[in-house]
Amino acid sequence: MSTPTLIGVAEFGGRYTARLIQFGESPEVLVPLLRRIWTDTFRRDTDALAAALLARDWWSLAINPRHRRWDPQPPVPGLGYPAVTEDDTIRQGSLRETLGGFLEWLYLLHLDQRLVVVYEATVHGRWLRHSAHHLNPVEDLFVTAPALDESGAEMTVCTVCGAVDEIDHVEVPSMAGYGHDTATSCTRCGSSVATDPVFGGHVTRKPWPPHTPTTGSTR
Repeated sequence: MSTPTLIGVAEFGGRYTARLIQFGESPEVLVPLLRRIWTDTFRRDTDALAAALLARDWWSLAINPRHRRWDPQPPVPGLGYPAVTEDDTIRQGSLRETLGGFLEWLYLLHLDQRLVVVYEATVHGRWLRHSAHHLNPVEDLFVTAPALDESGAEMTVCTVCGAVDEIDHVEVPSMAGYGHDTATSCTRCGSSVATDPVFGGHVTRKPWPPHTPTTGSTR
């Protein structure tokens, strides 16, 4: 099923430059693919990745695209399948724009932060920030990054599911008799960091996307 998606580069003041992916994917699929393309094809050169993505419109992205007899153009190794469209032009837009109704996702690279921020189209014809993902996931569960507006604030990003500022923190006196026990968890995926004065910190990473429960049972 076609999932029209834009992918491009974030610019100042909420503006962006992007290209169309006719057969895009949800973040659970496309973000890991972008990380692999960034690492394997472009050797972690974010500027080179952005330039290649903005060079043309796409049918779909793929790390190892194979030539198919029905493809109008040969695939781009390590990147994907180019699209042939009547209006193959680069797109200039704004996060505040009114959408035409056919787009579903927007992926914007923040080059200096090596970050991809995902927006989803809403029923109100607007872009809504869905999640933020580091191209190079760090070992820590939660990372702090500059906010994506002009406020100068910071945002906390879950490195498992990409949730932004969806964090619950609890701190109570420790049963060890001194210090505190803490639990910081992502309210979207449930991944957490727990600390106590005796054993230190423990990280729990939940599966993402969540496993789909199977129906029925066996005896």
